[in-house]
Amino acid sequence: MDKILLKLVGLFKGLFNSQGIDYARMMTIVETKLTMDKRRVYMNWKQRQQKKENANHLNSVLFFYALMGLFVAAFLLAIPSLMLGMIIVHTYVLFMMSMTLITDFSTVLLDTADNQVILPKPISSKTLFMARLVHILIYLLQFTIAIAVLPIAVAFFRYGFLAGFVMVFTVLLTVLMAVFITYLLYLLIIRFSSESKVKDIVTYFQIFMTVVFTVGFQVLPRMINFSQLTRTFELQWYSYLLPPVWMASTVEAIAKLQFDALHLGMIALAFIVPIFTFWFMNKYLAPSFARKLAAMNNGDTEKRDTNKIIVQQQKKPLSSLFSSMVCSSPVEKSGFQITWKMTGRDKSFKLQFYPGLAYILVFIFIFVFKSGKDVATVWHSLSSSASFLWFFYVPMMTVSSSIMIVAFNENYLASWVYHSMPISKPGELVSGMVKSLFVKFFMPVFILVGAFCIYIWGIEVLDDALFALTNNLFCFLIFANLSDHYLPFSRQPNTQQQSGKFLKAILQLLIVAITVGLHYLLIFTKLSWLLWALAPLLGIACWFLIKRLQDLQWKQISI
Repeated sequence: MDKILLKLVGLFKGLFNSQGIDYARMMTIVETKLTMDKRRVYMNWKQRQQKKENANHLNSVLFFYALMGLFVAAFLLAIPSLMLGMIIVHTYVLFMMSMTLITDFSTVLLDTADNQVILPKPISSKTLFMARLVHILIYLLQFTIAIAVLPIAVAFFRYGFLAGFVMVFTVLLTVLMAVFITYLLYLLIIRFSSESKVKDIVTYFQIFMTVVFTVGFQVLPRMINFSQLTRTFELQWYSYLLPPVWMASTVEAIAKLQFDALHLGMIALAFIVPIFTFWFMNKYLAPSFARKLAAMNNGDTEKRDTNKIIVQQQKKPLSSLFSSMVCSSPVEKSGFQITWKMTGRDKSFKLQFYPGLAYILVFIFIFVFKSGKDVATVWHSLSSSASFLWFFYVPMMTVSSSIMIVAFNENYLASWVYHSMPISKPGELVSGMVKSLFVKFFMPVFILVGAFCIYIWGIEVLDDALFALTNNLFCFLIFANLSDHYLPFSRQPNTQQQSGKFLKAILQLLIVAITVGLHYLLIFTKLSWLLWALAPLLGIACWFLIKRLQDLQWKQISI
């Protein structure tokens, strides 16, 4: 696809040369960057990275985006209203393009390493900037085609040639708006953040994007009633301030030949604002963005980072506080604190684990709110059911995955430090790691859902909450004992050891389901008093499981 787009760029060779841009050198830079894009491993494919270094990962990403475009095309077929359908499509394109720039494409925007190769060469700044701009536009155009080709095809089929033809231009104008919005956002972030903070913010955007897709594709299709949505759809005055409404009104005006004052105003906004913002970005924002990137890479933020370190040294970290509460030896405290801090700093771990927390909402929706009844009906009858059990146990279904993820890290070679220390019981590092994962990730979620359950069902479910907490800890320790024993962040990612996670996840779900069933059986048979009798026994079992982890020897640790 990129070769076809490069040929289209060649049609404007004369225009580039007339503006003082060296076309040949610009195209060399663009072609090199596009080749690197094909070989780059993208966010959603990092855990399935192939060993073949020059594999074309971009095609896989484009196929995934085309698949999501298929869902949007289905929306366009299901919604009778042309205006509403176009608003949904253009909102989706605007969101996807913005998130693509912020997430997977952030490495291109923030990476200035190629300056070391390009700047010493006889290349003008105008040629370099245009090469970057053409590269960005070709890259985004590939994603735009993948996302919008099916919705545009549906528009041609359902609403005719005019609607489909105009939609091609409105989608492209929407992409220009997304580029402008992304530049504004990056300038704002860079203005108030250091380089490390910018990368952290980008990581959280990646997590947010994954969570939106995870929850959205599972929950929203089950909740939307298209006939009711169409009947209640009505544009308010503030809706006309939004770019997707401009684009949708433009398509509607030309498809239905409605050229009143409102539609003419929307057409003017749809064409003038994106073109003006693109010119404004080209003239002012892009040079400012480049200067701020250069300043950031030159180390302007050292003073700010130093001040931050001083503040952190004055305040005792949470990892130290909790480790002193739940750990019994200095080695175990070390394992606890290493895991706590690394899980908060390691981008790979956060990208793998945090989106999985979104499945807590998905599971709760499937098990509780989607029982064949309307959501409002289920909500009103919630307090009279025993659904609080799902709230107590669903978090373990997702948090338990951290045990399988925490062993892997891109900087795994640094794990030699474990073997250089005089540690006779490496199992204490493992037990500290397990305690850290439970305290940091499970306890906050359990406290939130527990407070929600007490609010809905009353203080009567407090004994169930305490029993469920002990039961969850028991299950978590069972998973930790049954899994291969690795030291925290000591394994190379994308190796054979990361395979088989699906079967382990199924086993964990089965154990949790059995636990929920036993808890429900105690409530159903009116034997709730057994909860208080079994809780201490489970506590003793948890102590033995922790002791078993602590007693692991070096020969039992997988290296």
